[in-house]
Order: sequence, then structure tokens, then C-alpha cells
Amino acid sequence: MATLKAVPKVIPIRNKEITKQKLVRAVGKVLAEVGFQRLGVNMIAREAGVDKKLIYRYYHGLQGLVAEYGRTVDFWPTAEELLGEDAERIRMMAPHELMALFFKRYLRAILRRPQTLEILAWEGVVRNDLTRALEEVRVKTALEFFELMQADPPEEVDLTALVMILAGAVNFLAVRSRMHRSLGGVDLQSEAGWKRIDDTLDLMLERMLQQ
Repeated sequence: MATLKAVPKVIPIRNKEITKQKLVRAVGKVLAEVGFQRLGVNMIAREAGVDKKLIYRYYHGLQGLVAEYGRTVDFWPTAEELLGEDAERIRMMAPHELMALFFKRYLRAILRRPQTLEILAWEGVVRNDLTRALEEVRVKTALEFFELMQADPPEEVDLTALVMILAGAVNFLAVRSRMHRSLGGVDLQSEAGWKRIDDTLDLMLERMLQQ
């Protein structure tokens, strides 16, 4: 009697991609709900409806999966999204105009991502390997946008520090808008309130960076 050989179990490529998409969506949802300290592979696998072993097979563990989620447009806007169809026009802008445009578009982009705002809020209370896995894409987006800057800002301006301060302020306001209708008398849940922020960014950067 012939012996039957075991046939290796092969996961069809389409099924593999569907499973990976489920895991990426699941990690974003669970992370927004429970934060970085409580996040675990069991929670994610349960949310995705798959075996947790697949997290290790496809992403080599939790950190790899979180990093993959961080590279999705669901989590973070790309430079292309922020640039829109205006790349050539932006290239010709003065530094203060380009920076103001970046932060105004960046602010609107993260406001359109409520899950991202929840995750940014969790980042405020913990920093670990998982939070660091999400940082790379944010730096990449900003660098790609600012590469269009042709003119140099004034020598006395520490551009890196300025970008850090503005990014921190914008993130803070966006995250606070989840829970508070207004802050310091500025309505954070109306277009009129955000226009006040836009106008102040324009004025502040013009005063600091215009030669």
C-alpha cells in the first residue's frame, strides 16, 4: 500500500494579504482603545479573528505590526496628501509660507483621523518600543515636505526647534479637541476656531522667518 506524502500547507497569496490587512486594522483599533501599555497580541488576534501566530509569522511580533500600521495612510498623512496638486507652487514659497501651509494642512489631516488622535493621546503617558515604531513615519513625512523649501530661513532661527515646538502645539490642540469644545476661548470644534489657529500660524511664522 502506497504511503501518502504530507502536502505542505500553503496559504494563498490573496488570503495572506487579507489576513495582514485584518491585523493592521485590528492593531490600530485596539491601540486606540487600550493604549500602548495594555496592547497585546491576544487582543489584536481576537479583534482580527485570526491566530496570533500569524502576527509573528508576518510581522515578527508586536513591534513589527505596530510599525506596519504606522506606515498606513489610516494612521498618518503622507507628504503627497499634504502637498496635494501644489508641489510646484509650494516649491516657490518663502520659508514662512511653506511652513505655515505645512502645519495648517497637517492639522486638518490629523483631525480627519480620530483613531490617530486617540493614539497620540496615549503617547502622552508612555514611551516605549511601540511608540518609537510610530515615530519614523512622522519624521519622514515632514522631511519630504520641507525638502521643497528652496530659500533658507534667517540664520538666527533654529528651524529644528521651531518645527518641534509647532508640531507639539498642533498635536496638543488636536488631541484636546477630542474632549474639549473650547480651550482658552478658542472653539476647537468649529471651522471659525481653527481659522483663528491658522491665521495665528501665518502671522507668527511670517514674523519669525521673513527676511
